[in-house]
Amino acid sequence: MTDFQDVSIVIPNWNGQELLAEYLPSVLQAANFYQETYKTQVEVIVTDDFSQDNSINWLQETYPTQVKIVKGTSHSGFAITVNRGFFAAQYPVIFLLNNDIKVQEDAIAPLVKHFSKEAFAVCCKAYRLNSDLFDGAGKIGSFHKGHWHIFVNYDIFPTKLPDKNETFYSFIASGGYSAFDRAKLLELGGFCELLSPFYWEDAELCYRAWKRGWNIHYEPNSIVYHRSSATIGKRFPPRQVQIVAERNRLLMHWINLHDNIWFISHWCWIFLKLIQSVIKVDFIYWQVVWAALKLLPQTLELRKKEKLASRRSDREITEIFSEQSRKDWVMVINDPKDYYQYVELKKQYNLQP
Repeated sequence: MTDFQDVSIVIPNWNGQELLAEYLPSVLQAANFYQETYKTQVEVIVTDDFSQDNSINWLQETYPTQVKIVKGTSHSGFAITVNRGFFAAQYPVIFLLNNDIKVQEDAIAPLVKHFSKEAFAVCCKAYRLNSDLFDGAGKIGSFHKGHWHIFVNYDIFPTKLPDKNETFYSFIASGGYSAFDRAKLLELGGFCELLSPFYWEDAELCYRAWKRGWNIHYEPNSIVYHRSSATIGKRFPPRQVQIVAERNRLLMHWINLHDNIWFISHWCWIFLKLIQSVIKVDFIYWQVVWAALKLLPQTLELRKKEKLASRRSDREITEIFSEQSRKDWVMVINDPKDYYQYVELKKQYNLQP
């Protein structure tokens, strides 16, 4: 397997003509740079979730040959829309991007170099557009209080530069800016469509990949910029968004958390949160659990399938991240104060001869 494979770029879209007009040129520029520099092939696929704006016509008129369009026949949500793009992709590496992502010209090659026999996905370093703030980097995974906690960022801090062959792991490859091994992705069936219409699809997919014995990497030299347009918030009321997100977090655990003691702990914390909801006279968490329980038959079928396919335990996954967190070149960023400390210290380091 060569270092530089052909790439399919998949971009989901819903009523995003304005975003595509602003950010798609950077994607095409990065695609052309990768093709010309490494003598490869790149295709760009926009998979449309039944947009009601002029997205499709605009793409056909503006990029008639550069962009392949996969149309949805009804509004079906993120997972189903992205899966259409996955199944339409023809090249061995799939680079999944939101439509509000600006891509640095040289971002593709560092991602592609990671793909080997065991690598499932690689995530970029993402900044908020027009800012030095993280949008996302490598993610540390830890299990406590009955749940996986997987959204703590880390970055590479040069107190001691790691060996050039060192691998930086991430629990999640963000669905907004990550590359995937197409064969492994299709073996998993893409995103779990039970989690439609949105949220936690990337976390659930990556959890399944870790359990299968594959790894997910973080590549700090592959940089993108995220506008964070909050498309979901424009269509759905906040309470519904919260219920769906929390429901999907539960489903991720019910499908993939196979350690018996941890699974009992998970249910104990659910019952505790239900009791707390009664005390606070706020029953939204009851709605969350009920929404998840309504999908229990399908969830149990998926759980049975994943238990049979699992090659790595939950505790083995936590040990990977526990060990990585102890490395002296890792800076775990729990809050903005940690991030600004990281920026200042890194500046000081870079000023040294």
